[in-house]
Amino acid sequence: MKAACCVVVYNPDDSVAKNISTYAPIVEEVFVVDNSDTPNEEVLNKINAVGQNIKVFPMHGNKGIAAALNVGLNAASERGYKYLLTMDDDSYFTGNTLSEYLSRAEEIFTQEEKVIQIGIHNSGDKDDDMVVNNENPEWLITSGSIMEVEKSIAVGGFLEKLFIDEVDREFCYRASQSGYRMRRVLDLTMQHNLGSPIKGKLFGREFEAMGHSKIRKYYIFRNCTYVMMTYPQTRKPYRHFLFATWLKTILVEDDKINKLKFMRMGKRDARKGKFGKLEV
Repeated sequence: MKAACCVVVYNPDDSVAKNISTYAPIVEEVFVVDNSDTPNEEVLNKINAVGQNIKVFPMHGNKGIAAALNVGLNAASERGYKYLLTMDDDSYFTGNTLSEYLSRAEEIFTQEEKVIQIGIHNSGDKDDDMVVNNENPEWLITSGSIMEVEKSIAVGGFLEKLFIDEVDREFCYRASQSGYRMRRVLDLTMQHNLGSPIKGKLFGREFEAMGHSKIRKYYIFRNCTYVMMTYPQTRKPYRHFLFATWLKTILVEDDKINKLKFMRMGKRDARKGKFGKLEV
């Protein structure tokens, strides 16, 4: 399979170049979309040194993950690529995993006309993840997904008004409404970093809270509320998720008052139709 790759970076460190080096030799081109407020020329030079097939697209400020992914989609389309691998800056492959994944994905796309996006098992998945053991998931995370470019553009690409959070799931729900399907390769694994969760215990049961900032909490609650309003089938799991996030924040996270305030603000703005980047 001939495919391009899009990786979105935001204030990247030196590890990004190493991660990119695990897939740059396998794909035709790597589009590095830089959402940083101030480009780090030293790191960008290291990224460019990975290979001659690296192309950096500066966004001149943080325009959000959706806008950056759309830059990658459009670049792939303009260059005639049928498929685009999308990656987070902290994700990478080991061994010949990517080569096998691309081969498997090509078979699926060829055999199943209605498939628009294929995902891969990743090292951050948990046993209770509702997607892990499902070859036909309702949604996929962006990192490690292979998209059919023209189909993805035809359904509208990524929804830029969401800025960050729920961008990947919203795309999948919208693609499903257009009659497309997602598939997932279960027996290959991509390395994916989920950050450093905060551990807690309630009624003898252990749990993890992600410890997101108040700004990130805003986007999570705003965009989840939007998805619930737009795709009714998501209401039950999303309500459970938002309640769990609210409760975990109260139990184990710091800056609780401000985070709760921004959660409420996010829900209110979704209902008012206020989207885009939060200005604080």
